[in-house]
This record gives sequence, structure tokens and C-alpha cells, in this order.
Amino acid sequence: MMKKIFSYLLLIGTLGFLLPQALQAQCEFAADTIDPFDSTRLIISKPMPIGLLIPSLYETVDGPKIIEEAEVAFSFMEGDVDNINSFFLTIATPEYDFQKIEAGRNVIIAFEDTSAVQLLNYPDRGVFSKETNMRIYQHTCIVPIDVLYRMAGYDILGIRIRYEGKKRTIMLNEAQQKALRQAVICASEAAGFSPLNP
Repeated sequence: MMKKIFSYLLLIGTLGFLLPQALQAQCEFAADTIDPFDSTRLIISKPMPIGLLIPSLYETVDGPKIIEEAEVAFSFMEGDVDNINSFFLTIATPEYDFQKIEAGRNVIIAFEDTSAVQLLNYPDRGVFSKETNMRIYQHTCIVPIDVLYRMAGYDILGIRIRYEGKKRTIMLNEAQQKALRQAVICASEAAGFSPLNP
């Protein structure tokens, strides 16, 4: 069952990662479906760019192709088969070099109230992208309910990813902070939670 959400998020990230995008309108979803075979419900916000623009390793006649530093999506999965009832934060990041990220609390989100929370992530080895000549890593993190309420109540200023032997920090601008917070609220409400009124 977990493979289903990972493969769907990977498909969204791979297909949409480097397309120029404006910040998404409120409550737009990449998916809000129920699997007809096992009744698993999946809600995924549209992926949105975060961070800065960076040069890729794909060379054009005008120099390196410029890409987004990262993309993020917020999702909810509920299913009776594997008793899954969880929220997820997924960050897709291109990397210049091969990286290793193991399962553990390797993703940290920093909030506007100066607090920071470590999230449990799944391991990933990245997927090579011909569009960038870089590996795209998908950091899928479980979001506990208490962190969900914090994400709905406070803007996220930045995300730090701890690879083996390397740290990567992605800072969000004000528009990105508001868009991510809105995506959290929208997905939560679509899943039947009221994160602003626990």
C-alpha cells in the first residue's frame, strides 16, 4: 500500500518537477481519488515549487537549463487494507551528486515561531532525470497530527534535508510559505480534519 502512494507521488514529481509553474490556486489537488479495488483514499495537493532557481547540469546553447530548487506536495492516505491513515509531506529535490538518505528523522522543518520539527522519512536513492542530467530525490515524510496542526497554524520558513555526509537547506519565500500552508489546510479539510480548530 505504501508503494502506491510513493509511486503516485514519484509520477507526479517526475512529470511535473521542472515545468514552469505559478503558485497554485487555493484547494487544487493533483489527486482526490478512491481506489475501486481496495477503497484506499488518496488526496494529494498539486506540487508547488519552493526555494530558488538553480542551474541544472543540462546544457543548452544559452548555458545551463535553469530549474526549481525543489518541489513540495502534501498528501493524505486512508485505507482499510493496511490500516493506513496518515498525512505525508513530500519534497522532490534535484542533486548534482549521488546522495544517500536512509530511513530516519532526516528532514527538519523550521517554522515562523522559531521552532523546528524533525520528520520521519523513507529512504531514497533518487531517479536520474534526462531533463536536468541530475538525480531527483523524493523525500517522503510522515506528518503526525500535532505537526499537522502546527503546519496549518504557522508558516514553514525552511526545510533541511540531511543526507549521509551532507546537509541541504531550502528556504521558502513568503508566497511559497503561504501556498504550502494553504495546501496543508486544503488537504486536511478534504480528509475530514479541521486543522485550524482541533
